[in-house]
Amino acid sequence: MTRAVRTTVVVALLAVVSACSAIPTGGPVRQVRENEGFEQSTALYAPAPPSPGATPQQVVAGYLDAMLAFPPSTGVAERYLTEDAARRWNPAAGTQVYRDPSVAELRTGSTSARVRLTTQRELRLNPSGRVADGAGPASWDLALQRVDGEWRISEPPPGLLVTEKFYTDYYRAFQVYFFDPTGSRLVASAVHLPAGEQLATALVASLARGPSDPGAQQRTYLPGLGDLRPAVPVDRDGVAEVDLGASAADLSPLDQGRLSAQLVWTLRQVSDVKGVRVGAGTTTLTPTGGAVQSMGSWSRYGPREQGEPYVVVDGRRREAAELDGRRLRDLPAVWDVDPDETAELVVGPQRLATLSRDRERLLVRRTTGTDRVEVAVDRLVSAWWTTGDTLVVVDRPGGGPRVRVVEPQATRMLPLGGLAGLDVTSFAISPDGARYAVTTGGVDGRVRVGAVRRSGDDALVGLGPSRALPWQVGRPSSVGFVDGVRLAFFGDTELGRQVFEGLVDGTSLEGGAAGGAPILPDVAPRTLVVEGERRWAVDRRDRLWYLGPDSTWTRLGITRVASLSPGG
Repeated sequence: MTRAVRTTVVVALLAVVSACSAIPTGGPVRQVRENEGFEQSTALYAPAPPSPGATPQQVVAGYLDAMLAFPPSTGVAERYLTEDAARRWNPAAGTQVYRDPSVAELRTGSTSARVRLTTQRELRLNPSGRVADGAGPASWDLALQRVDGEWRISEPPPGLLVTEKFYTDYYRAFQVYFFDPTGSRLVASAVHLPAGEQLATALVASLARGPSDPGAQQRTYLPGLGDLRPAVPVDRDGVAEVDLGASAADLSPLDQGRLSAQLVWTLRQVSDVKGVRVGAGTTTLTPTGGAVQSMGSWSRYGPREQGEPYVVVDGRRREAAELDGRRLRDLPAVWDVDPDETAELVVGPQRLATLSRDRERLLVRRTTGTDRVEVAVDRLVSAWWTTGDTLVVVDRPGGGPRVRVVEPQATRMLPLGGLAGLDVTSFAISPDGARYAVTTGGVDGRVRVGAVRRSGDDALVGLGPSRALPWQVGRPSSVGFVDGVRLAFFGDTELGRQVFEGLVDGTSLEGGAAGGAPILPDVAPRTLVVEGERRWAVDRRDRLWYLGPDSTWTRLGITRVASLSPGG
């Protein structure tokens, strides 16, 4: 029998009632305890199984509710499916985050029925927890069959469906670590996973699925999901037991070290984990010499650390200096920097660049003062040190962007790639050298990100296509990387220009005038530099401001700041 009237059910039961406060998915990627934020709350939720005599609509509503179990579990959800559907359903196929659900009955017969689920899809995550395209209206037609007199779903949607509230409450952003194509340094990818007692398992499973960032040049040394033991238990001593399967024992000692580095850096985010034991079937991998690898090991593969910023101050005595938090520190004399001839100072690990007072020449040399190279610039946007002792120079001759690479041996042009046709107002490269970010000007100014292209010998050869992030922030400027996956930049708010932060996948935007972030006074800041949890800003009156960890913005007693630049 077919019903002509489509009955719509407001699925109020989908909102899990909990006394816990919302857990933001934003903020810097940091260590998280397996049950952080949940111990003193009623956050645990055990959904109800199917009720006898439930209608097709009630069965679908109950199935959706069952996917909101915390700790995450699909046992109850499978009870809403036919036996065959439960075998075929793969909850690891991805996660779709939705709001405003409605369930409408399309038809009901004696042995079969069809129900339409309509939602507003806010986010789609691939099986690894990475953001995929797919926001917007979404609907599914679910087929149901009678089994022993009760309705069960025979054609469920793929993967998990969770409410926006569930996602906000229980999911957080993490980093999983792969390698650059040369295997010389770790490169982070952002993933979104539920925080809880299964966090270590979820992180390793995401890592084992391999790289899937669009356009990124990444590789992994983990064998893959095939032989991975499903669970990653953490013992009383905080040692995480990861069993990759027997094939991992066949890798070279160098590659065993690399896969260990991937695991250690990824599991560092779980504060309960104090060490990692990597198994390969009956063998324990010992690339560091011991059975348990400490969380401080493999630092040599980590991303380049950003140093203290540098300033040029045009006071009673013009000076160029390093910023030691709130204070100025003299430059080494061997650098031979003449403040009277310097508009800006850009310092890398082994070399430095000074911009002339007329802003028309960059003088690049070693910190010892040798191997000097002069580069003409026209309306400089950014000079940015990246891996390989390479300076990337972006300027705007004739109004359009130009990109050059200054290496110890030569200076060469780069194809514009993702910068072609853009009104570029700021430019930055991530500490791991894998991504770039820009802001663009005009009424449609946006923050855009793309991949850095490198050759087999790690030379920078281009900038991949850029994509605009979905943030509606007025006049974004002065973009920089907090870490490998997180950006910071200025944007307009009703309280003046403020600092925003968000992930390179376009999620977790925070800051501005909301969310409890420290508010910068309305001083029209023009330059932002980030280093870890610290921020510096220069305002329109050339005054220097500082924001330390867990503090508020403070105006330092340093005025007439001509330039502020990040340390390399």
